[in-house]
Amino acid sequence: MYTATMTDISLESGNHVIGLIPAAGRATRLGELPYSKELLPVPDRGTGSVQAGTQIAIESTARFLLDCGVAQQHIVIAPAKQDIPNYLGDGSRLGASIAYTVVANSPSVPHSLDAAYDSIAGRDVVLVFPDILFEPRAGIAKYLSSRAQAEADVLLALVPSTRGDKVDIVSVGSDGVVSKIVPKPGPGKAGWTWVAAAWSPEFSDFLHRFLDDVGTAPGQPADRELYVGDVLNAAIASGLVIQAARFADGWAIDIGTADDFAAAWQQGCASDAQT
Repeated sequence: MYTATMTDISLESGNHVIGLIPAAGRATRLGELPYSKELLPVPDRGTGSVQAGTQIAIESTARFLLDCGVAQQHIVIAPAKQDIPNYLGDGSRLGASIAYTVVANSPSVPHSLDAAYDSIAGRDVVLVFPDILFEPRAGIAKYLSSRAQAEADVLLALVPSTRGDKVDIVSVGSDGVVSKIVPKPGPGKAGWTWVAAAWSPEFSDFLHRFLDDVGTAPGQPADRELYVGDVLNAAIASGLVIQAARFADGWAIDIGTADDFAAAWQQGCASDAQT
């Protein structure tokens, strides 16, 4: 069991779209940190808030949502991560309006997302992970902001990856319709992976019912936690439509391990050198 409580920072209700940022994980792969991993410095291709070329990971995520045209944002955190709201506050410094849900002992990312259900129900959602760096940010932001006009329940932004040990591999047809998602198929597996998503109120409702009624996805191994990819597969099986856009020149790095955190800096510096 897990419990959730809400910190209400009175979001304005004029915008139908809300940004969702899950940050309730324990970050055990990085070892002991003096602060939440979401406050790690990352390469910034815009104007950094710490020093030139540097930005805080979750601030970069909030700014990406602003690039999507999404000022109202919701962050799901664990009780021990009060340093995140202490840093971001209500978001006004960034031009955003940020609220928080505090979740104790969330068993999976889908459960963390659903903890914000009361705030996201009935609204279009843009989902971004604060520990995944990706490009092209501008192209992906433009794509996700088009969800309201899309004939799909979910949009996924895809980039190529060779890290099947760490990412979902997505099967997508020439028409852009997603047929299957394989969560973390293993080392050496390459293909398209998703880095951010946008979805309709219908998918939020599906996620909420799915966790209430099932909690595990058909075919999900019993020895691992539930992934968002499992829920997306169940949504496809139920008749919801998931579409994707492929960004062939894109890349993604999960900063959740020390090696990949270092690689993120190498990739960021290389990207800066090319612009």
